[in-house]
Amino acid sequence: MPKFNETAPPPRILLCGEAASGKTGSLAQLANAGYRLMIHDFDANTRVIGSYLRDNAADVYVSTYAAAKITGTNLFTGASGQATKQALDEMRRFCKMLEHWKVTGGEDLGPCASWTPRDVVVIDSGTFLGELLLLAAQEDPEAKRDGRSLYNVAGKYYGAILDHLTGPKMGASVIVLTHIMQTGDTDDQGKIIGKARDVPVGVGVKFSKKMQTYFSDIWHLEVDRAGNRAFKTAATDKASLRTSAPNLIKAVEPFDLASMMDRLTKGV
Repeated sequence: MPKFNETAPPPRILLCGEAASGKTGSLAQLANAGYRLMIHDFDANTRVIGSYLRDNAADVYVSTYAAAKITGTNLFTGASGQATKQALDEMRRFCKMLEHWKVTGGEDLGPCASWTPRDVVVIDSGTFLGELLLLAAQEDPEAKRDGRSLYNVAGKYYGAILDHLTGPKMGASVIVLTHIMQTGDTDDQGKIIGKARDVPVGVGVKFSKKMQTYFSDIWHLEVDRAGNRAFKTAATDKASLRTSAPNLIKAVEPFDLASMMDRLTKGV
C-alpha cells in the first residue's frame, strides 16, 4: 500500500473574491515563481497578468473562450438562436483542452496526466464558465423536453468538469477563480433575512453551494479599506473556507499566492 504522501494529489484551490479584488492579477505571482500557467479564460481579462510578469517568468498559456461575449439575443452573435450552439461548441473545445492542451498550429503541452504540480490549470472564472454552461445546456435534449431542468443539466455539466479537474487523472495543480454571492433564508419577496452567507458563483444557488465540496482549499481574497489585499483561509460564520494544510497555511495570509502554493506543493 502506498504511503499517504505518495497518494496526495496536487492542490485543488477555489479562490473567491469580489470583482477587481486582484484574483487574476495574483496569477502573475505564480509565473514569476516558476509555475507554468495554463489559463482557460472565460472573462476576457487576462491582459492584466502581463503588467506584473517579470522577464524570467515561467510560460503563461491562455485559451480564450467566447463566454463573456455570448448572449441569448441576436444583438452581437448573428442570427437568433446561434448563441446556444456556439456555447456548446465552446464547451466541447474547453473539455478537450482540459484533457490535452493542444492548439492547432500552436503549442502542444501534452495530456493532463503528464502535467506536474508545477503546472497550474486555471479557470478564470468559474462564474462565466457557469454562464457558458447554462447556454450550452439549452441544446441538451433533457432541457429541451423540460425547460425547468435547465439549471439541473448545467449543474451536471459543471460537476463533470470539476470531477475531472479534481480527479486523479489531472497531474497539475488547479485553481478556479470565482466571484461571490450571498445566500440565506429569504422572505416572500426574495430578500435575505437573518444571517447571509457567502458562496462562490457557479450555476444557480444549489450547485454553487455544492461546488465547494470538490476542492481541498477554499480561499477568499479580500481588500480592506486601505486597499491592502489578504487571503482568508479559515472558516467563519459567513463563509465555508478551509485549507488542506493548516499547519502550513495561516488563517490570514499576505498577498503572495506563490508562497502559499510553494508550501502546498512541497513534497508533492
